Amino acid sequence: MSENKIVIPAIPAVVKGKTFSPSDIKWVKTVNDTDTHSAYLPPDNPYGRLIENQNGIFFCLQLNPRFTASLNRVPIGELILLYQRLDDHTKCFTHLVTPIGDNVLEKSPHSEKSPWPGRWVKVIAMTGSKTANSIPVDKTDWPKAGFTGQMLDLSFMTSHVRKIPDVGQLADLQKDIYGRFQPHMITVSKEKK
Repeated sequence: MSENKIVIPAIPAVVKGKTFSPSDIKWVKTVNDTDTHSAYLPPDNPYGRLIENQNGIFFCLQLNPRFTASLNRVPIGELILLYQRLDDHTKCFTHLVTPIGDNVLEKSPHSEKSPWPGRWVKVIAMTGSKTANSIPVDKTDWPKAGFTGQMLDLSFMTSHVRKIPDVGQLADLQKDIYGRFQPHMITVSKEKK
């Protein structure tokens, strides 16, 4: 992660100092990086999208321009659960992030290397870039939550951000996911260099 000249938006009051809880996990999105098979995870090369400073770790969550409305729907202060296929192609949950920017930017700050639009997010929790230090989806309560179809197997088209439906077991699922991210939470002591 690197400190660079990109200007990160101010952290909104609703996020600054907030103690997040399992019930804040309300959205899910796939991320994909065909070069490194570890999108938005250290070292995130060749993109260098992770920005670390005294306030935390940030990046501009990118998506296909056709689906910007889905990311704009996520309120600041709610958590997006990110998943991806890591280097061994295992589907893993890798991040909990919350938007800090008001809207999707037309061009990401990394437009030369990674041209899609994006929205600034703060990392609340982040796993490693290997399956062994991430959270395999099939080891969580996700398959047992009562989802059907594309929400069950997370096979819907990439780039959309989807609201996690309340299928009756949402609170249990949120607690399970949040608990699994506990060892990966970004805390103040980790944020300060």
